[in-house]
Amino acid sequence: MTSNGATTTSRTDRSLNASALLERLNEPQTAAALHLLLDKAELLAFSVSAVDSLLQRGETIADNVAASVHELRAALPEDGGHLTTQLIRLSRTLPQLTDTVEQLAALTAQPAFQRLLTTLTKPEVLAALERLLAHSELLSFLVSALDHLLARGDELTENIRSSIEEMRNVMVAQSVTPTQLIDAMVTFLPYFPRLVAVAPNFIEVIERIEPFIASEEFDALLDSGVFDPETVRLVGEAGDAFVASRKELRQSPKAVGVLGLLKALRDPDVQRAAALIVEFGRRFGRSLK
Repeated sequence: MTSNGATTTSRTDRSLNASALLERLNEPQTAAALHLLLDKAELLAFSVSAVDSLLQRGETIADNVAASVHELRAALPEDGGHLTTQLIRLSRTLPQLTDTVEQLAALTAQPAFQRLLTTLTKPEVLAALERLLAHSELLSFLVSALDHLLARGDELTENIRSSIEEMRNVMVAQSVTPTQLIDAMVTFLPYFPRLVAVAPNFIEVIERIEPFIASEEFDALLDSGVFDPETVRLVGEAGDAFVASRKELRQSPKAVGVLGLLKALRDPDVQRAAALIVEFGRRFGRSLK
């Protein structure tokens, strides 16, 4: 012990530290850890030796890496920037590609896939697939049409129900029995292919006259009385008389002079026509005022 007591304090601290160390060594978990380290002593020694060797060869390894990078740069083409970009993109997609490859490997290992592969290699199956691919546009159209049909299923069902209801009402009103309706449909069936054949032309005609039907001129024509049943009947009778007269004159041409006109006026039929023309002229002239 010194005069100032410093030596006594240092020895006391070391004694306490040694006691604490002995207590730690006597703990079961510490002893187990030491046993584990002793069991791995050879591996630890090898690792320490490898790290030491790596550190000693650090400069040599760095030089080799630098030389490899230099050689890689020299081997790259002039558009190495594009290649680098592609490599970066490839590196980003590698995880997805790896997952896809693993999934494909799992799929191809399944017995069902092997049976499918065996079926696909048959010549008749390949020929059928080739025919399907040749009509891929038609198949796409059919699938699209079917999808559209299914999407409008409720609307179509309602339309069919309404049509059947209307047909039933017509049958009741016209006293048509189901047997008569079926007979009429059977009679109509031979004409159906011809109707389908002319349908495009019929649709074209409808498309051409549709603007006229929707115009104000057509509404004015309907209101003018031109389509009045009496007017239509009169125009039809005048047309028939004109066609018959022209046909007769072609077969027996003859000239009619003033005396011939005066003589014809004695005919009651001609007199009725002349009276009609005179009355028409009077009424039409009145409307022109």
